[in-house]
Amino acid sequence: MTQTAEAQTAAARTAQPPAGNPRTADDTGDRPSAQDQPGPGPTAAQAARIAAGWVAQLATAVWDGSVNALAELFCAEATWRDFMAFPWDFHHAVGQEETVARFLELAGTWQAGDFAVNAEQPPVVTDGAINAFFDFTTRDRQDRGYVLLVDDGGTWRASIMQTQVIGLTEHPERIRHRRPEGKVYGVVPGRTRWTHDRAREASFAEDDPAVVVLGAGHNGLALAARLGALDVPTLVIDKEQRVGDTWRRRYASLALHSTVFGDHLPYLPLPPNWPAHTPKDKFADWLESYATLMDINVWTSTTFISGRYDPDAQVWTIQVRRGDGSIRELHPRHFVVAGGMFGAPKIPDIPGLSSFEGIWAHSDEFQNGADFAGRRALVIGAGVSGHELAHDLYEHGADVTLLQRSATYVVTYESYHRFWSTLFTEYMPYTPDFADQMTYALPNERVDELNKKLVKLAAEADRPLLDKLESRGFKLEWGPDGTGIIGAHMSGRDAYQINIGASELIADGLVRLKQGVEVAEIRGRTVVFTDGSTLDDVDLIVFATGYHQFWGHLQPVLGTAAEKIDKAYGRAADGEYANTWRRSAQPGLWFGTGFIRMARFYTRFTALLIKAIEEGIEPVDPEREVATTR
Repeated sequence: MTQTAEAQTAAARTAQPPAGNPRTADDTGDRPSAQDQPGPGPTAAQAARIAAGWVAQLATAVWDGSVNALAELFCAEATWRDFMAFPWDFHHAVGQEETVARFLELAGTWQAGDFAVNAEQPPVVTDGAINAFFDFTTRDRQDRGYVLLVDDGGTWRASIMQTQVIGLTEHPERIRHRRPEGKVYGVVPGRTRWTHDRAREASFAEDDPAVVVLGAGHNGLALAARLGALDVPTLVIDKEQRVGDTWRRRYASLALHSTVFGDHLPYLPLPPNWPAHTPKDKFADWLESYATLMDINVWTSTTFISGRYDPDAQVWTIQVRRGDGSIRELHPRHFVVAGGMFGAPKIPDIPGLSSFEGIWAHSDEFQNGADFAGRRALVIGAGVSGHELAHDLYEHGADVTLLQRSATYVVTYESYHRFWSTLFTEYMPYTPDFADQMTYALPNERVDELNKKLVKLAAEADRPLLDKLESRGFKLEWGPDGTGIIGAHMSGRDAYQINIGASELIADGLVRLKQGVEVAEIRGRTVVFTDGSTLDDVDLIVFATGYHQFWGHLQPVLGTAAEKIDKAYGRAADGEYANTWRRSAQPGLWFGTGFIRMARFYTRFTALLIKAIEEGIEPVDPEREVATTR
């Protein structure tokens, strides 16, 4: 499965304002006319000059504080999205007027300057538009911007702009030429060795970590790796025996729907011989290897018991139970919940289930259809897991019925990648770091608009299959308000199917379909549905019925610290993610969740903000600081 923000990838590649003749400025200030532009768009050299001219004009407009000069650089419908390059938060603006006013205000407040074309990633021309990157600084940060320049009635203007913090000026990451030495020259009395030092560091026997991260999945490990590169002492705890066990337990046929081209974690790209789609056990091993290679401090077989926050000391008291049964108390300043998007499995309360004479399991623990050849299976739930388990059972000779209780959004694998994964391909012209910036360039409200269009385009492309499904009685939906998979995830739903073969089995009648009913009760090996019909001689029931939201099961054990959190993930009132990857409503409490590419992108900002707090650049609780200075 790919990340929810993949819709923005397509936006950055395809958004087009009114066409016209381009304007630019080269090093001498000359502006070529439309007649200077061959073919459908500028050449690479022209694109470089156009981008340089636009950035130079941006710098001048900011320096002069000129609303009119800055307005000339943006289309009427332009948008701007910022990730902590200015305020230490996420925010956005829609429309030229709002974008210009807010950019000038924040540029002055945060002392923006040193604007220059990015030297690492040259501009790329796509469909006549120019994708360009630029560097700049704000008060205490190194920043980078992305802009989509389009021909707007004879003038090159920005239709999309995104800005983000890259690093802290005085506290850079320990990467590249700042990497750890790994070897100490000369005579060092009592010298210890790397293995000893790592064991001592991971034990936290002498000092508390500054950050405790709950969950050693891709979100928690990615954040810990970034914090480690910033020299922030961090401990990751996980209840599983090994890093990756959450994936190892899943059904044997599971593999990532997202592709290798964007699925690496911070600092460590996947090798060129890696499978295009990572099998779940391989991904589990990768996470375990990543934790080792990144020197991440992980306590496995460690259960979180409780957390209590002291608002005066601004420190947590975290209790955990280690694998040997001992209780350890930790006192970090930051507690990060990175337990994935979903928590405990949902299993319906069905009369007679406890006395079912066959085998039943949730999809979270079901492993292999090979064990059920020639036997009758009922899969309850028609999301992606339900489809893939029905597919797996059919391939191994089971007699399979899929129970679709409501409706499902269906998109084929081909259409999914064609319309939502346009930046992450074998021949992508950007490194993932730059592609990520483009992916998250549009405000979410514009992403919703785009997703509705893409859902319709995908449905047209998939129409033959969708028509066959409907003829079998399969009920289709298009996601909340027509926004497909992205909208489903934002609303906490998982009623979607990315088809790799199961839909054809249903359309052809090879996997039987029961639609629009629930299970009323179970009598021995007979399943009784709410419409009075039955399915007899059932050997296996698999509940592909989803998961509870991950935040719900933690609220009771965090006491008053949980009272300020209405939700984690989903949309906040400002249109950004609610309490996730940014400051939450509770100081010192952080949330990180989402898909792999989302984790790679957002962990940068959480880590840098935590580092800024640790270094005294930012307060733990801005509202408290404002109150005490009045």
